[in-house]
Amino acid sequence: MRIILLVAFIACAFSINAQVMHGTYYVAAKTGLSMREKPDASAKVLDKIPYGTKVTTIDEEGDWKVIITENMTGYWKKISFNNKTGYIVDSYLLPWAPPKLAAIKDLKQYLAQNAAPAGSKVVARSGPANQLTEGGWELTKQLFKNGSEYHQFYAYEYNSDTYFLPGFSLQQGFLLCRLIPEFKEVFGEKEEFPLKSQIYKKDGREYDIKVIRRNNDDTDTSPFSIEKIKLGFENGAYYEFEMYMQDNQLVIFFSGGV
Repeated sequence: MRIILLVAFIACAFSINAQVMHGTYYVAAKTGLSMREKPDASAKVLDKIPYGTKVTTIDEEGDWKVIITENMTGYWKKISFNNKTGYIVDSYLLPWAPPKLAAIKDLKQYLAQNAAPAGSKVVARSGPANQLTEGGWELTKQLFKNGSEYHQFYAYEYNSDTYFLPGFSLQQGFLLCRLIPEFKEVFGEKEEFPLKSQIYKKDGREYDIKVIRRNNDDTDTSPFSIEKIKLGFENGAYYEFEMYMQDNQLVIFFSGGV
């Protein structure tokens, strides 16, 4: 029995170590991701890795080299592609296959793209179906086999969607939202990752964005100290967007109402 347990322990430790040493990701840069000869933005481009390509990083000794692009702090990661070995910026990688650009319109469809439902939807409501009156509400929940989940809430003149994505970071959530039309009025395709609270105008609308950091330290500019990003704007109705971490899950909340 002890020998069996020891073998099981070694196998488990090897598996965990392999996950730490090597990471599997997907390219989420629309125009492709440059693989360079050295971990430097001015180094020779060896190849262009297409959008959606699955890549596995190669572990190296020493510290990873930092690079900042579009306010996102990333690292140069070593990979092999097309029989070449080089370096890519991991800020444009996602843990899941990125949205199929011609087909995916909202985050609910994206969850379905990456995993099958884990059972049927669960629906709770305050009254009979199809009779949503003032003060009434309906809540639908769907869990997927990869642990992701969405909640849809409908009430009188108000609705919201909440999404749970295990294994995503805030920066990866920002990158994902830029790729999905549902959030085109939240983060434009060319917008940078928000690092500070501000009020600004875009497309004739006023936006109020709040970047909430640990210990409320506004002098800290690191993206890794951000706990929550909140954004509000009017476009007929008033819309609110929130993105934050809950344990190992990224939570994205989007609501609209009068």
